Amino acid sequence: MCTTVVGIDLVSITEITAMLEASGQPYRDQCWTVDEQAYCADSAARYAARWAAKEAAMKALGHGIGEIEPTDIEVVAVEGQRPVLRLTGTARAFADAAGVELVVSMSHEGAIATAVVIGTSHCNGH
Repeated sequence: MCTTVVGIDLVSITEITAMLEASGQPYRDQCWTVDEQAYCADSAARYAARWAAKEAAMKALGHGIGEIEPTDIEVVAVEGQRPVLRLTGTARAFADAAGVELVVSMSHEGAIATAVVIGTSHCNGH
């Protein structure tokens, strides 16, 4: 049997900017991996797009913050290539239990960042 799950999220870049300024490094460490922080540097838009991706992934998996650590969902990005989700910990466990692999698409424009996550299972014979 084939399974498809979808999650979507919108994030205010303005709100992420305020949180980054108010909470600093502890906020970054709680929400984004070291590699994500290196990629985002000082770009609130990149942080916001990755937060949207994490939220969208949680929605696709049917579990939220408190059940999944934000750093258990990592957006791996190489400039010029499509982003990939690397799941660890509880995120990986929930994806394995659901039998799905997740893919992500992200964007940001103006004051909004968005992400869509689609999870599909391998369909035998289809």
